[in-house]
Amino acid sequence: MNYIWDFDGTLYDTYPIMLKALMRTFKEFDINKDEETVYKKIKMESIRQMIVDWQLPAPDFDQKYHAYEAQQNKASYPFAETKETLEKLQDKGGQHFILTHRTVESTWNLLKRDGLDALIVDIIGSDSNYPRKPDPSAINYFIDNYQLDRNKTVMIGDRKLDIEAGNNAGVQTVFFDIDYFKQDIKSAYFINNLKEMVQIF
Repeated sequence: MNYIWDFDGTLYDTYPIMLKALMRTFKEFDINKDEETVYKKIKMESIRQMIVDWQLPAPDFDQKYHAYEAQQNKASYPFAETKETLEKLQDKGGQHFILTHRTVESTWNLLKRDGLDALIVDIIGSDSNYPRKPDPSAINYFIDNYQLDRNKTVMIGDRKLDIEAGNNAGVQTVFFDIDYFKQDIKSAYFINNLKEMVQIF
């Protein structure tokens, strides 16, 4: 099997850092928002969609948020089950790719720090010049460049747009529902812990 992973909130528990940076940004712009409301918005949709829907002062808000988030980037760590899950799936003949909205370099840096880089074949990030998810172009690149079988390829993510990207590319999908949010998501599989991946595949 070929596994295309989302990064933030799927392989790495980065949302606490992202949320902290967002709340600091809201405070700086003197905008009053409830932390739980912000979390649900970015988790069920995206930060970019939040900026649009809430008519936040772009691009200043986005730039300030990313600056704060970058300061705390080193405090982001993988979920406890990430390494074991990647290793066990690789032992079964699987290969891993990452499709993320963060930059390629920052993603590799975190993976190298945590000894996970050798488990990953390739990464497409926000600076790779592909349309953002749910557009399937990046997934199609992995499939074409590495000659992957769509029937043996799966997209794993914690947000609806990850699953939509996988569906749009015609690959299998796994929704990582760590928050148990009730969403209308059309995914082939649903998991609440990464270890369940080894049981499914």
